[in-house]
Amino acid sequence: MEKLPTPHNNFFQFALSHLPNARGLIETQLSPQALATLKLDTLRLCTGSFVDADLREKFSDLLFSVELAEPAAGGGRNDEALVYFLFEHKSQSDPLTVLQLLGYIVRIWEQRIRDSLRLCPVIPLLVYHGESGWTAAKSLSELVAAPSELAGYQVHFRPPLLDLSQLADEEIQGDPVLRNTLRLLKYSRSKHLVSKLSEILQLISRSLPHGILDTWIQAIGVYVMTVNKNIDQEQYKQTLASILPTQFEPGSLADRLLIQGREEGERMGLEKGERMGLEKGELVGKVRMLQELLGDTPTPAADLADLKAPVLTSHLVELQQRLRDRQSF
Repeated sequence: MEKLPTPHNNFFQFALSHLPNARGLIETQLSPQALATLKLDTLRLCTGSFVDADLREKFSDLLFSVELAEPAAGGGRNDEALVYFLFEHKSQSDPLTVLQLLGYIVRIWEQRIRDSLRLCPVIPLLVYHGESGWTAAKSLSELVAAPSELAGYQVHFRPPLLDLSQLADEEIQGDPVLRNTLRLLKYSRSKHLVSKLSEILQLISRSLPHGILDTWIQAIGVYVMTVNKNIDQEQYKQTLASILPTQFEPGSLADRLLIQGREEGERMGLEKGERMGLEKGELVGKVRMLQELLGDTPTPAADLADLKAPVLTSHLVELQQRLRDRQSF
């Protein structure tokens, strides 16, 4: 999975690249008539992004291809459609999102032309999880004021919008993994995530194949500890311990994520021939974890152990500020 500018990008890409989640989202957002035209068992993820590089802190996207149930007029046997997810993760909706989405669809068509492929239908799905409800334009006609006499000459574009902030939990549709993935996005910045995280993790873990549970636990942990100021490493570990008796493979991503900073600090202290204080050990663990979340190469624990506690604290504050800067959109 490509490293993207924000934890929202990364988690959305991870969770919706899971084909059952992508299929479930399509099934819950399109009309029965539209779904009848698609062979969703042929759904597959396409590579690449169409979002401008300078907007990737506001948006992330995923493109899927799917065969049509019946070939389009004049088409071949394997005519396809494309489904385009655009995820806006600013805390407030961007006033020009609809226009930007239309531009990305044009880019998709332009890419097909460059690849000597026929133009095909593109089905957009806009997902939003801001702290307040969607207030921006929902259609292009809201952005382009025109006399009624000119309406027939304008582009008419109104993409489906899934505004998670306006849905009660019981209104979120899909199988347990999709529903609780969307709940996690809905509450990602909220203080209420603390009380809901245990149930969300429990429902997701019951529905995932055991072979990929480790990866999901790691991805969810990285996400919630990065975006929610009320959840730290120790609290996440305790939540997992209360619902998952499973022991993760030593050295696995989830296992590394759940190792307390004090354990790492003590271990490195013993290797250096001196026992580090628990407080300093925790600082070492937190610095290394934040470096990993930010995509930096973690500083060797032995090197950090040589630093005095005030220096470690200052470094930790800088890393925390970098994370906050990425989230303050």
